[in-house]
Amino acid sequence: MAALSVAAILTTSGCQGGDVRGGAGGASPSSEKATCTKVLSAPARAAMERIAGIAAPAKATYLGDPQGAADGLVAQYDAATASEYDYEEFCGVHRGEAGVPAARVRFSLAEEAPEGEAARIFKRYRMGKAALAGVKVSVLYFECSSTTFSLGAGATVLVRGEFRATNEPSESEDAAREDTLRVVYEASSALSGLLDCESHAGLPSSFTMPAEV
Repeated sequence: MAALSVAAILTTSGCQGGDVRGGAGGASPSSEKATCTKVLSAPARAAMERIAGIAAPAKATYLGDPQGAADGLVAQYDAATASEYDYEEFCGVHRGEAGVPAARVRFSLAEEAPEGEAARIFKRYRMGKAALAGVKVSVLYFECSSTTFSLGAGATVLVRGEFRATNEPSESEDAAREDTLRVVYEASSALSGLLDCESHAGLPSSFTMPAEV
């Protein structure tokens, strides 16, 4: 793959299931289910809300099914139906109770990471197999080796994570890129745990803004 496809980046879809929290704080559900507010840290949720333009006193509602997204990727791989354009919705944040997400994260399985020059709306960073950050969209590719795939026999797959917001952010371009990359990193890190990827899928143990390529 040469330059990253802008058409692929700009495709949209919805998000289902989940939990709710207020814009300034949040209630932690008692269930052990991997909800969005459990798998995303407070800094990642704050970054997601900044990019989404959700500020107090507006309510931020998180909807999604992280475990369902992980299970969906495994099912796609094991059934040999995986496509980079067949997304599993991970988490989305909504302004108010529901409706179209103001920002969300989704995952798919890819055949290869993009190489060469990225589209002008992105900067490329050193993280995973490939990381491209824009002011309202970031994409992170990482390899996951896990016995979760191939009906328990194990396989190494290339996962594509995407964070996308609906509107242009109000913060600076550099700050927005850091926020979008932070969110897709945290979601990818959480997904690697749900998939039981070896060596944390080659991702850093915590987020610091990586160097540009």
